[in-house]
Amino acid sequence: MQHRSFGLAALTTEMVKSGDRILDLGPLSSGTTQAFLGLNCQCHIEDLVEYLAENQHADDPLAALEEHLIPKPASLKFDVILCWDLLNFLDLDVIQHLIHLLEPHLKQGTILHTMRYTGRNQPHKPRRFRLLDNFCFEYVDDPSYPEVASKGHSTVTLLKCMDRFSLFNSLMKREGMDQNVTEHFLEYDSVTSRNQVRSGGASDVSAYFRQVRDDERMEFIGVHKALEVLPERATVLDCGRKNGRNIDALKKKVGSLYVEDLHASLTWRKKMHGESSDFSESMFSFDPGTRLDGVFLWDLLNFCSPSQIQALAELLAGRMNSGGTLHFLVYKSSQQPERPAMFEVLEDARVAVTGIAEGQRARALGSTADLMRLLPGYRLFSHHLGRLPSGHSVQEFVLQLKC
Repeated sequence: MQHRSFGLAALTTEMVKSGDRILDLGPLSSGTTQAFLGLNCQCHIEDLVEYLAENQHADDPLAALEEHLIPKPASLKFDVILCWDLLNFLDLDVIQHLIHLLEPHLKQGTILHTMRYTGRNQPHKPRRFRLLDNFCFEYVDDPSYPEVASKGHSTVTLLKCMDRFSLFNSLMKREGMDQNVTEHFLEYDSVTSRNQVRSGGASDVSAYFRQVRDDERMEFIGVHKALEVLPERATVLDCGRKNGRNIDALKKKVGSLYVEDLHASLTWRKKMHGESSDFSESMFSFDPGTRLDGVFLWDLLNFCSPSQIQALAELLAGRMNSGGTLHFLVYKSSQQPERPAMFEVLEDARVAVTGIAEGQRARALGSTADLMRLLPGYRLFSHHLGRLPSGHSVQEFVLQLKC
């Protein structure tokens, strides 16, 4: 079986610099260390597969871990830690102790990459990863690897025992990935909002593997106009899907970019509180003092009730600068897809539109006049007609917050 690691590709193509110090907690046999050495990185190996093989039944696994780890100079600080799938097979107290032992060698911004198994059929031992090409790995069943039941740790449980690490990106269910693997990037002592997009983040590398088809590239005049009027080093909020798309091109066009998957948040609130749930401040994880110059809602409003649109408009207005732009699309026909599509701004400011649902539902929004009445704090800046790759006709709106 094979797994294409978007996370490791992101590290080597975007995030790691010459001279960075890498701690690899897996065995040398994966081949990834050679890729980092090719970038003039300093690589250190702490084979935790060997630790599991020798100490999984130890009377004191914490003391055994201390004995296993190689002493390091006090001045050594790691930029990146590779955990592979090993955290799935370590007890939480061992993970916590591991982080405690490594803490003298961590610094603000140290990145930890790990793979978490999410399917029902969990592996019964760590997998041996063998690098093929383009960070596609072959899983090799190594008989020398110890039989250790996967612990099934949730992301939240892992973070609770990892002290000052916080999650800043996840990757899952992309083309070429093992569908039962989620890759996580954790950051030590992060000072960045967890939903602010970093340069060289893991989502940037989706273009490294996937070429956008010509029939997926759409020219949205409103997107061009919304980007043109942004001030220099603008702060922008993208409310589309958080995972599975390339947001690097948009990040390069603005100063600070935040991503909040508001449809996913609203769906979760409906499950918890019922259909009448509205948007709330709790859905925004960035600093309340952050002022937005632009917001891209894409097709989100088509899946909202009038009261939800009003609530969202008021929340955004409270966080936007005067004259800030609000961009969104509205389906024109009586039928629309049953869930939001995926929109990726490309380098040339065109937009790749993918993931359009085959299932249809009745169009939810009323007339343009009805919609504008739900947005009283905004004025129309730009309005255009367009058509998606699926054939759906849409209206494209750009509004500006009134001064």
